[in-house]
Amino acid sequence: MNIIPVIDLLHGQAVHALRGCRSDYQPLQSPLCQQGEVLPLIGKFHHDYGLQQLYVADLDAIMSGGTGNLSILQTIAHTFPDLTLWIDGGFSSPAAVHKLRSEIPFRPVIGSECWQFREPFSLDQAILSIDSVDDELRDPSGITADRERRPDTLILMNLARVGSLQGPDMARLVRWQAIAPDAALYMAGGVRNRTDLEQLERAGAAGVLLASALHNGNLSTADLKLFS
Repeated sequence: MNIIPVIDLLHGQAVHALRGCRSDYQPLQSPLCQQGEVLPLIGKFHHDYGLQQLYVADLDAIMSGGTGNLSILQTIAHTFPDLTLWIDGGFSSPAAVHKLRSEIPFRPVIGSECWQFREPFSLDQAILSIDSVDDELRDPSGITADRERRPDTLILMNLARVGSLQGPDMARLVRWQAIAPDAALYMAGGVRNRTDLEQLERAGAAGVLLASALHNGNLSTADLKLFS
C-alpha cells in the first residue's frame, strides 16, 4: 500500500488542515515542522521517512484561482528532483494543468470541487480527487459519475475528516470499490494510526494520504516501512 504525506500550502507556509475550514488554517507547529517551514518538513518526509511521493494542496490556488504558491512549488521541485509531486492546484481545465506543467514536473490532482471542464480530455498520469464533506459531494462538472472523463486513480477525499483523527471512511471505500472496481483508490482524511493503515490495506486500498498522524507521532518510520 502506498503511503503519501500531505502538505497544505497557504501563503507560502505549510498549514494544519482541519475539517476543510481553510480560511482558519494556521501554520504547522509540530515535532516535524516549525512555524510552517516547508522545505525542512519535506526533507524529513523524504530523507528521514524514506517517502518518495508528496501530495501538495495549493490552497491559495484552490480558494482564489491564479498561480497560488508557484514560487514555492518551483523551489520544492528544484530542491527535491527525485520526489514525485502530486499537486492539487485548483485546476478547472486541462489548460490550467498544462500551464503549471510548463513550470514544473508533477502528477496533476484534479479536485472535483474545482474542475469545470465538461468535455472528454487526456492528461498523462491524472488523478481525480473526489471531494466531499461527509456525504455532500462537491462536483460542479459531474466528472465523478462520468466514466469517460474519470481517471483510473481516485482519491476519496472526505474534507470533514481531514485532521480530525476520526478514522478513515471505510464505507466510502467499499462503495467506490463497487462503482469503480478497476480503479486505484487512495483514502484521505481521518487516519489515526497503524491499526487504521492495516485495516485499509486489508480492505484493498491502493494507498493513503497522511498528515496529522505523522505530525503527532502516532505513526513512526518503522510503521510506514511495513506498508511502503
